[in-house]
Amino acid sequence: MVAALAEHDYDSVNPAFGKDSKPSQLTIRHHKIGNRLGNCSKTEAEFVLRVLDANANRAAEGLRTLEDFARLVREDPVAAGLLKNLRHQLASAVGKLSRAERLSARSADTDGGTQISTPSEVERLRLSDIVPAACERVTQSLRCLEEYSKMLSPEISSSFKQLRYHAYDVLAEAELRLMRNSLRDSARLYLLVDCSQELDDFIESIATLADAGVDLFQLRDKQAEGATLLRYARAALCAMHGKQSELIINDRVDIALACGAAGVHVGQDDLPLDEVRRMARGRLWIGVSTHDVDQAVAAEQGGADYIGCGPTFASTTKSFDAFSGISFLELVAKRVTIPQFAIGGITLDNLAEVQQSGFTRIAVSGVIQRSGNPAETARALKSQLSAT
Repeated sequence: MVAALAEHDYDSVNPAFGKDSKPSQLTIRHHKIGNRLGNCSKTEAEFVLRVLDANANRAAEGLRTLEDFARLVREDPVAAGLLKNLRHQLASAVGKLSRAERLSARSADTDGGTQISTPSEVERLRLSDIVPAACERVTQSLRCLEEYSKMLSPEISSSFKQLRYHAYDVLAEAELRLMRNSLRDSARLYLLVDCSQELDDFIESIATLADAGVDLFQLRDKQAEGATLLRYARAALCAMHGKQSELIINDRVDIALACGAAGVHVGQDDLPLDEVRRMARGRLWIGVSTHDVDQAVAAEQGGADYIGCGPTFASTTKSFDAFSGISFLELVAKRVTIPQFAIGGITLDNLAEVQQSGFTRIAVSGVIQRSGNPAETARALKSQLSAT
């Protein structure tokens, strides 16, 4: 092919065009196509490269859109990292194609679809609408890259296929993280509860304490069977219906997912954070107990949504060999940005010390549960926390 395409060559690629039709700008330009054309002629390869170039750009643009949402809108380093890695993997796969040949095949001015649009393409009613639209753009583009690259190289097509399957999981986790509700700034009071009460009394207690200002309830009972935990978890969610409180399940990712809790909390000796993230797939907040600064920093870098920090003081509900203390809280407040809850022996009498360390959130149990008036104690704690 030189200045013009032989008539029979053009008709063989575009049978819908008759002899009186003029070939497009793309078909009359000379392109240097690599020596390996796979199953297609030079002319077909030009069209294939044009499709591959368009979809490589579309996938990369979609990932950049998502990454910026994660970084700048949600300020979620985990989602941003997932998307950045996927973007680099895409660049590696696309790099197996000749960039010069892709650029030679590019022709936006002859693209028959640039003037075609639908109402959903030209408007976004909410900022969050950007996320699912961009995710769909990426997966659709990867499918096109896989299909059209088969014409040039089965090996390259296989790499796009594997990337597409990998992207399904990555995008699912990222989208779920980006679309779920964030831990509210106003969530200050976190209460640990167990299954020791009769179910009816438990439901009444949860409802009363939610009204009194408890923002997060963690169902923690190491002795309870899974069926019991699930029953109490569902009861707690019913008691919270229509209120601002959320439920966290201690340790058991399966129970948290089964009952529809907002999150799961793990300790240093429980499931590793990366395994919890793998199982939760972005559907749960993940909290981690930390006892020193290195653990706190590692939890944030590993993708935790919040951390518990302590023990701060001696506790009436749990015994410890050592106490991290106020100095630990001061260091964490300076080095960690995700929400931090001080835990361990916190009462109305020592809460001011916790607040002076830079912490504005606490997790408690005995101070409320063993109070003569749990609801009144919860209100007093929440009032003091809200004043900071």
